Amino acid sequence: MTVSGGLAGVHRQVTLRGDGTVRTGDKGESVVRRARAARFDELRTLLADPALADVPDVTRDMGAADMFQYTLRFDGRTVVTDRSAGEPALDRLIDALAEWLPGHRPRVPVSR
Repeated sequence: MTVSGGLAGVHRQVTLRGDGTVRTGDKGESVVRRARAARFDELRTLLADPALADVPDVTRDMGAADMFQYTLRFDGRTVVTDRSAGEPALDRLIDALAEWLPGHRPRVPVSR
């Protein structure tokens, strides 16, 4: 997953590998860590959620400014979202992967 955009021009990456390692990158710096077995299984379960098959390849609010863009590559496809559409399976996956990112702060839901 790559997170980019926002007012600060963020560009962060997190990659989950099959051997249980997680690589994160931010501003040219990268770190590789190992996920605990339970956490790795949780991430694999989220990636296997059948509801992800129904998520559109692109969901963005073109009228919104300075939102983060999330690009995820999994299961042979690429999904791009700014999280403006309600996609619970995708949101759960993004939240779980984002926990690995440097400077991560939990997402505060926006009421509409």
